[in-house]
Amino acid sequence: MKLKVGFAGMGIMGKPMALNIAKAGHVVTVYNRTPLLPESIPGLTVAGTPLDLAHTSDVLLVMVTDPAAADHVIWGEDGMAHALAPGKTLINMSTVSPAYTTELAAKVKATGAVFVDAPVSGSKPAAQQGALVILAGGPKDTIEALEPIFSCLGRKVVYCGEAPRGTMMKMSINLLLASMMSGFAEMLTFGQAGGLSREAMLDVVLSGPLGCDLFKIKEPLITQDKYLAQFPLKHMAKDLKFVTDTACELRCPAPSAFQNLQFYNQALAKGMGELDFSAIIQVLEAML
Repeated sequence: MKLKVGFAGMGIMGKPMALNIAKAGHVVTVYNRTPLLPESIPGLTVAGTPLDLAHTSDVLLVMVTDPAAADHVIWGEDGMAHALAPGKTLINMSTVSPAYTTELAAKVKATGAVFVDAPVSGSKPAAQQGALVILAGGPKDTIEALEPIFSCLGRKVVYCGEAPRGTMMKMSINLLLASMMSGFAEMLTFGQAGGLSREAMLDVVLSGPLGCDLFKIKEPLITQDKYLAQFPLKHMAKDLKFVTDTACELRCPAPSAFQNLQFYNQALAKGMGELDFSAIIQVLEAML
């Protein structure tokens, strides 16, 4: 069954995701705030505004940087909201806070449209390969009906409950992700300070029980000291702020989140925001 899909946000994640949906035979129209070169999005139609996108599509996906960008494409003067109505589904795949998702779900529901909260676990390589994990929140029957789209994007859909549970799962995963990367960077910095080579330490980690996909994916970046962004550091800093704010609201302990937020804020202050988040190692190395 071919679906009319509108996709807002053609960044690191959004572009390969939209292309994968089109490859599966669905009709895909896209919108991006920065003008797109047609050759960079073969097979996709470009809408002039988010409103145009919503008028021509039954299923709308939003994959943008932050709440401000989501507000622009949904609630702006030419936003999707003006075309939301019964029969349309809006899926927010952007990483935002649980509080924002709760508010967004209520506002979309008031239009008569169906809202699905579906951020993803995985970075650029997984998006390109259609191997993301979809963290879905919302009406279960709607999420099951969206399988033709989600199957183009990911290898698995995990139903997390009603919105904002998808976002809460994303925050939980990124809390672990930040802790793992910071611990990895700390281990490498500690070993180097004691005379060990980075290469030898990576060999030991990746050859033993601590080896995991995350460290394997980041090994080439760390080995070459070239942190080309798979997941930009500025986005991890943003997500850690969402985690710490949520932890305060829930009165939940999250000590590593607060500590890691400080490290990532230092990296932002050093102008490292566009680098991959594994570049956090450079902050620790600068402290030697």
